[in-house]
Amino acid sequence: MVLLVALDAKSDRSERVIAFSISEAKLRKEKIIFVHSLYGGDKTSPKEIEEGEKLLKWAEEIAKKEGIEFETKLLVRGKQPAEDIIEFADEINASMIVIGVRKRRPAGKVIFGSVAQDVILHATKPVVCVK
Repeated sequence: MVLLVALDAKSDRSERVIAFSISEAKLRKEKIIFVHSLYGGDKTSPKEIEEGEKLLKWAEEIAKKEGIEFETKLLVRGKQPAEDIIEFADEINASMIVIGVRKRRPAGKVIFGSVAQDVILHATKPVVCVK
């Protein structure tokens, strides 16, 4: 089995997501796949792709130091990030999805949406949220 770890930006929260997922992977003896999802086409700039690649490289460096089995995937498949993460988790038969959440007011979620919220509500796999 494999843990799918969805990352959105280099931050303290992402650091906690990575640390938690590494601990879980060691406990479960599972591989990690770190993903970052971008829509693609005219909805995604070259800078966003470059930042996504840097984010995954950062996760890779941490995972290498911990000596765990992992892969990184930059998903640019013409889908909204939440939909893409959910579908990818099903495609690889992930044992769980690990995703970071930030504290937001309800109005902020309505206006801006929330990838984490959509993943939590629609995933067919268990979802672990890390603050």
